[in-house]
Amino acid sequence: MGYVESVLLPGETVRFRTGRHWVLYLPGIAVAVPGAGCAAWTAWTWATADFGETVDTVWIALSAGLLVLAAGLLLRAWYRRRVTEIAVTDRRVIYKSGLLRRSTSEMPLERIEKVDVDQGLLGQMLDFGNVSMNGIACGIGADRLRRIAAPIRLRSHVVAGDGVARRPLGPLVAEIGSPPLAAAPALAEGAPAAAAR
Repeated sequence: MGYVESVLLPGETVRFRTGRHWVLYLPGIAVAVPGAGCAAWTAWTWATADFGETVDTVWIALSAGLLVLAAGLLLRAWYRRRVTEIAVTDRRVIYKSGLLRRSTSEMPLERIEKVDVDQGLLGQMLDFGNVSMNGIACGIGADRLRRIAAPIRLRSHVVAGDGVARRPLGPLVAEIGSPPLAAAPALAEGAPAAAAR
């Protein structure tokens, strides 16, 4: 059971779930390819060397160093993807990162005022980007939600929110002024109660 499931309230359901994008692996792959090339070159040189010839230790050290660095970068990317959870429920947005040192944020959907998505050309092609959510006295910044998979879908689910929480209150709108068309059914239901006052 993940963190999101452990903090769900009674009756709360998850509407959308995402996390870090696989693009986090690209730096590790970019280092692993030349590392593997150096290792292959070293192995080929050693295999074709005459008896008694030694292979230059620079190539051995270079290939070993690149492969160790690549392994570290790939492990770090795997860890960051594994320990990050982002979910939109019918009531709030939940963000969790970290294992030994956990960092969490939660924002009620009705308090979110703005959701910004920042995507470059590569992000648009591979469907990842940075997301920041700003709300009333709270927010989850783009410094936390970096390289998130499916950021446009995340924004759509946050903006759609909970229909009941997002719908204007009928009697309150009727007292202030003419209601928008979307609130008309809610006002029709609440009209007898308002008239009784």
